[in-house]
Amino acid sequence: MEPDVKICGVKDALTALEAHRAGADYIGLVLAPSSRQISLEQARHLVMTLPAIRFVAVVRGMTREALQELLQKVRVFAVQYHGEADFDWVSMVHEAGRKAVATTLDERADIILMDGPEPGQGRTWDWHRPASDKPVWIAGGLTPENVGTVVRTLRPDGVDVSSGVETDGVKDIEKIRQFIKEAKQWR
Repeated sequence: MEPDVKICGVKDALTALEAHRAGADYIGLVLAPSSRQISLEQARHLVMTLPAIRFVAVVRGMTREALQELLQKVRVFAVQYHGEADFDWVSMVHEAGRKAVATTLDERADIILMDGPEPGQGRTWDWHRPASDKPVWIAGGLTPENVGTVVRTLRPDGVDVSSGVETDGVKDIEKIRQFIKEAKQWR
């Protein structure tokens, strides 16, 4: 089975639609501080404009109140939580009928995302697939040039890319198409 592909850090409807048409299974909307950050209202608009796309809200260290607001205002498919939480974010996400993407080995989550030490920075790391009964996605330094090797070697359930499909800090649809092609041809 071919891996799922998430194109992360998308900021506009045209890029989301083109990535979806190219075969992306998920589109990541960054709500955490980043050069790719969008507002809650922008995320809400994208999700409402493109209801057929499975959007993932990417957050970091979000408070219980802020997560509750996100879950109430934006109908994302899943929430990807980076950092430690002092509350049970996984249960909150599940209670709202959404999927939970954990960046730690949290078996309560629906998906485990293995990322580099600085998510979104495009830095490679010692990619590995941990033992888990949950689907495992790999991220961190992936590009159209190396994703095929990662897929062939680690057999992840999904791959996640952001800066690896950008040119001068902007999503590049040709790189997105090439990434998806390379990721999906090896399983």
